[in-house]
Amino acid sequence: MNHIQQVFLQSIMKQQQQEKQQQVKQEENGQKQNIQYLQKQQLLSIIQQCQQQQQPIQQTSKSSTLIEVQNQVTSFFQKIILQKQTINLNNLLDQQLPYFLQIMGNLIIYGLENSPGEKEFVQEIISQYKSNPLKITMSCSLFQTIGLLFRSQLVYYDQSTKYLANFLLFRDDFCDIFFNTLYCYSITHGQTFSQQIGFTQLNQMIKKTQDDVWTAFIFKMLSQQQQKMTKDMFLLQFNQYTVSMNNFFTKSNLIMDLVAQSVKQTAKLHNDQIFQEYLLIMGSFKATTQDFLKKATQVFFEESNDLDLLQFSSNIIKIHKQMNCQILFILPMLFQLESQYLDHLVSNGVQDQQPVKNSSNYYLKMIEKLKDKCVYNGEEECNCKKCQCIRRNRNSAKESQKKKREALEKIGPLQDEYDKIQKKVKSLEKENQVITKLLLDVFRHPSLEKLASQFIEPLTKILADQESFNIDEC
Repeated sequence: MNHIQQVFLQSIMKQQQQEKQQQVKQEENGQKQNIQYLQKQQLLSIIQQCQQQQQPIQQTSKSSTLIEVQNQVTSFFQKIILQKQTINLNNLLDQQLPYFLQIMGNLIIYGLENSPGEKEFVQEIISQYKSNPLKITMSCSLFQTIGLLFRSQLVYYDQSTKYLANFLLFRDDFCDIFFNTLYCYSITHGQTFSQQIGFTQLNQMIKKTQDDVWTAFIFKMLSQQQQKMTKDMFLLQFNQYTVSMNNFFTKSNLIMDLVAQSVKQTAKLHNDQIFQEYLLIMGSFKATTQDFLKKATQVFFEESNDLDLLQFSSNIIKIHKQMNCQILFILPMLFQLESQYLDHLVSNGVQDQQPVKNSSNYYLKMIEKLKDKCVYNGEEECNCKKCQCIRRNRNSAKESQKKKREALEKIGPLQDEYDKIQKKVKSLEKENQVITKLLLDVFRHPSLEKLASQFIEPLTKILADQESFNIDEC
């Protein structure tokens, strides 16, 4: 290759590299545009909900109400999202709470301080929230907007705030599940009802102050806040719950990302206990989901087609003991685990200096293996490639077993006859051995020893012929 050809080849390679770089940039820009579009769509739906909430308030009362103030705070946050401004927070709360509640509380106070509502009423709310943040409540639109703020990474308190973008409570696929399960009705001036989710309920879920907190949460989720849950409702909601949790484990999530990050970064990020718990939860979900559904349906609805919270509580303890797992509690367990890990990150700090020397790589490999495992394990309900492959293997195994059975059925009678013949042959062989021995003993006698040569050979031939005759007869 001459110099001109080398130069020409180098120019072509450079051009290809530039084209690849441009393609990567275009893909990244496309992904960013898609994310921005989704965020705008989410924001528009929240604004519509907020406007619907504001209409009855304006008709019923002229004075400010909590719902009205919440809507003003929601509108303020929505403008920040549209303008892509960053909120810098300081801690104004007197009480120590889990990290995510601490940031949420300060964010809501920040919104109240910048709302255009009646100053006296707003200041009264702020002072209550500062002294006792567990009194903080949020409407649906406010809660969704706060989740969108964190997902957009427009809130800064410290180095750990960025992890809230992928926190379970604020994810767009779980935000509605938590609100629709935990909300309570609040009555304000003018007999106005509103659905509110409070810091008290969220804190109880993390602290698990009562044994039945998670049970009540799961019952409300599966029954859609109804007093009783029917069999059809359970099957439908459990299927949706399975799909949601499967998507959670398959896609990027807070702990999985931090496990991958801890492999590359520092031992400060590493926490064996939390990684082990996450791996156990994920493994339990992947291994026993369909078995649990069959068992739970039998136990829950053995006597009637519906059940209340009390019946559900007693049965769920029984099922979890029998199955040696806690599948229905996976969502609250993950919520608690992520909150604990955020607190762990805050207390230990996030540093990017030392190379990691821990077992995080083991957890990452195990998580990657479990990600590929489908919870349906070949059941007809799922049509993914893994389940199709399992079904094909099962069908081929059944087909081979069927052929073996058919072959054995055909061979069976022949085998019986063969066994009979073998028995006859063995008995004849024994008889011949006995007769031969007797004859030999007789001809060893001194008086008959001279005649032995004349009789033994013919007798041996006779015995041999008799043996072959008996075999042929068989």
